[in-house]
Amino acid sequence: MGGKSGRTWQQIYLCLALLVGLSSCSLLDDFERQRVVQDALTNADQLLRSGDFDGSLKAFEGVTEMAGEQAPADRAWYMMGIVYLHPHNPRKDRQNALGSFQRVVSRFPDSSWSEPARVWIALVNEAEAASRDLEKATELIEAARQESERNRQALERSQQEAEKSRQELERTRQIIEKSRQVDIEIEEKRRVRGR
Repeated sequence: MGGKSGRTWQQIYLCLALLVGLSSCSLLDDFERQRVVQDALTNADQLLRSGDFDGSLKAFEGVTEMAGEQAPADRAWYMMGIVYLHPHNPRKDRQNALGSFQRVVSRFPDSSWSEPARVWIALVNEAEAASRDLEKATELIEAARQESERNRQALERSQQEAEKSRQELERTRQIIEKSRQVDIEIEEKRRVRGR
């Protein structure tokens, strides 16, 4: 009987050792995954600081793929939004920036990156509204400028017509003046003849 009991305990110890070994492997795998993700995030930050916007976007995308729905995917999505809005990025894209920030808010609502993402969403939306307002104002200004040009041309035509009328009036006045002079001369000749 004692042999069977000892073997059972040995089997239990073996199972426990296997469980501890497997869980430590799992912990090591998690630790390694976190290190790789953190290295990728650091690389993405360095690429952004150096002005390599395309490279940093790819690196941040890699972080989101590795991290899945866990941190630091929230930070990576947030930083992708920043890259898309960066003033020196020649391929700025407000819509992609909004999408990145909205992912942070919807997938990671409790993240410390969620509130800054909400602020950026509001700012981008306000900027787009201001841009639309500016575009409308520019269109109105252009329409007013065209109307003003039409009015200026109409005024110029009116001034030309007024000048023609003034010249015509002056010619008519001169004709009347000459006609009056002729009448005076005729009257003078009649008087001289009538004497």
